[in-house]
Amino acid sequence: MLIDRYIYAVTKELPKKFRPETARVLRVLIDEKIEEMNDSLTEEEKVDRVLRELGDPKFLADTYRGHERYLIGPRYYDKYIFVLKIVAVSIVIGLSVATGAAALFGDDTDATIIGIITSYIGNVFSGILQGAAWVTAIFALLEYNQVPLEEMGQEGWDPSQLPELPEKKAHISRGESIFSNMFSTIILTLFFFLPEVIGISFMEGSEWNFIPLFNLETLTSFKFIIFIIFTINILIELVKIIKGRWTLNVALITTALSLISATLFITVIYNMNIWSPEIIRSFERYLPISFERMLFFLTGLVILVTIGEVASALYKGLKYGSGDQL
Repeated sequence: MLIDRYIYAVTKELPKKFRPETARVLRVLIDEKIEEMNDSLTEEEKVDRVLRELGDPKFLADTYRGHERYLIGPRYYDKYIFVLKIVAVSIVIGLSVATGAAALFGDDTDATIIGIITSYIGNVFSGILQGAAWVTAIFALLEYNQVPLEEMGQEGWDPSQLPELPEKKAHISRGESIFSNMFSTIILTLFFFLPEVIGISFMEGSEWNFIPLFNLETLTSFKFIIFIIFTINILIELVKIIKGRWTLNVALITTALSLISATLFITVIYNMNIWSPEIIRSFERYLPISFERMLFFLTGLVILVTIGEVASALYKGLKYGSGDQL
């Protein structure tokens, strides 16, 4: 069991494609070292000595990785690159959708193909640079805060520090976190680069009509809060991707961030001035309740969803990892 935990602790630091072969080679190595031990030792003593000789799993993982990286740190580098790719792809998709929507439904009749392409390339370049800067800052912050908790010297490591093998249900779906981050990045990109295309398009007679969702003048004053909201949501999913399984600390961190995000979100949507007069008039024209009443129900829905997410996170954190560190 201790051997399995050690192998897991080593392979979880490696890219997924290298894990099966590394696990096989490492198990053979450990078995050979145990066989070479003095027969006067118990099996537990042999395992303990072999694992101490091999040392901290994180340092051994660097050996199997083949080289050390220090931009973010060996423990986070592969995940950093992985998330960076997600953010870059999300920004490109978001700006592509936004540019296409602006070209189809925008009011700028003087726009030229060259102008649209030039603006698109400039926005993509600027967006990717900003996204990369924020991802780097987040990972650097995580690395800085993780070092005193988990990074230990070779001499200070002990087999008793090995984490338990996680239950299958304790794993956090990487696919869900990736999708959530891509969605958040796409929406954030629209808010910052082309907020005028966010709205409702509909056919009336033989013509397309468009109702903007937001009052652009008021929206500008809320951009920083909106940026914080989406950054928090992205950070929540980054924590899940980095850890890969539920622990109590992961649950507590995601709970705190979710509560902050929900509070800021409610503050924004409940402000009537952020919504365009056209959307308010159209809503109240076709529906039997006032727009303000709808916002009240929407706020209640946000609160209920947040409570459900918080309860689920705390339950999983307490059940699967109350004794673990982040």
